[in-house]
Amino acid sequence: MKQEMRDIAIIGGGLVGLCAALVLQHPARRVSIIEAADLGKPQPGGLNSRSIALAASSRQIFRALGIWPQVEASAAPIRNIHVSSRGRWGVTRLRADDYELDALGYVIENNDLSRILLEAVESSEKIELEDRAAFESIVQATSVEIGYRRNDRLERLETGLALIADGARSQARDALGIGHRVIDYDQAVVICNVEVSNPGQDIAYERFTTQGPLAMLPLGGKKYACVWTLAQDRAADICALDEPEFCARLQDFFGHRLGLVERAGDRFSLPIQRTRADALQRGRCLLIGNAANALHPVAGQSFNLALRDIAALYELLADRDLSRFDDAAIEAVAREYESRRSLEQRQVIRYGDGLVTLFSNELPLFDQLRAVGLGVLDILPPLKAQAAYAGMGLTFGGNRLLRGHR
Repeated sequence: MKQEMRDIAIIGGGLVGLCAALVLQHPARRVSIIEAADLGKPQPGGLNSRSIALAASSRQIFRALGIWPQVEASAAPIRNIHVSSRGRWGVTRLRADDYELDALGYVIENNDLSRILLEAVESSEKIELEDRAAFESIVQATSVEIGYRRNDRLERLETGLALIADGARSQARDALGIGHRVIDYDQAVVICNVEVSNPGQDIAYERFTTQGPLAMLPLGGKKYACVWTLAQDRAADICALDEPEFCARLQDFFGHRLGLVERAGDRFSLPIQRTRADALQRGRCLLIGNAANALHPVAGQSFNLALRDIAALYELLADRDLSRFDDAAIEAVAREYESRRSLEQRQVIRYGDGLVTLFSNELPLFDQLRAVGLGVLDILPPLKAQAAYAGMGLTFGGNRLLRGHR
């Protein structure tokens, strides 16, 4: 058993936790990450890998961290987005050139992004990473004491500020007594990578069907990430299909804009729930990532929203010496963080829920509204620009990281 003091401790070493450590490191701070998984374990690649979409705002944050060249080398750009409704005439097209941008977003495989972040963390002298460390307890007084088990030994770590980043089913959030609400959409998302015969030129497709939205995101070459939202029973049936049957079913729903769906990797089905914590802070502890807000995947915003949360926290802490913060100062920062982030979080949640209502409804009226809405949006540049900037996470700017520098 040991007791060590840190300025910041992060519970959860996934993508969000690693990014938080890199953003908040400082020459005068000691930062620790506590993660239950074995981060050195090889992850699947090729057609069986998982992917994540990065908004333009996330690109700016990675630029500020100095790791954008490595991320860009492994990512596929999205320079055009084609949004349509199956069987209807309405179409909206978003183009990066219209906004004088290199890309509207990027797609990168999770294991590539994790590798880049881990390399940056391991090269930092101010960040210590404890993986295979299972969270057990958290107690607050004049500091925060975190208990975790590693190699069958109970370890303890003392910190001035704790960030909770251990996911939608956060044990640390529950240990703090922060409640949360769960919205069950009675949907599941089917995720897999596919290869197509006629890949588009940096085009992402969002196709809305009566059974749910279907996204095809470019991964480079012939490979696309398929993210298909369906009713839970339908998702189970889709995942049970063998590869040729799955490719044929996907072809039927998506169409032939990318030619033929030739191959498919392993299919994963995950139930879709939206989780929102009742509060973002408790004393010296702050919630970030899915521990704070786990969103419907239709808008692709969960990870990108978490990065913007971290960027806001960076702005609040800046070059301040946390070792000199008393309880009142830390809690003031925590309350300001919650106040600053609540508005965008609520707007992103409403945006995602609105898309679910409009584009996952089988009633004929909604089918007509989908087509009309997409057609109108395409011919009204101001509305289209607003939708584009919201998707890129650039409507709530105003801090240094979102401008690409520290």
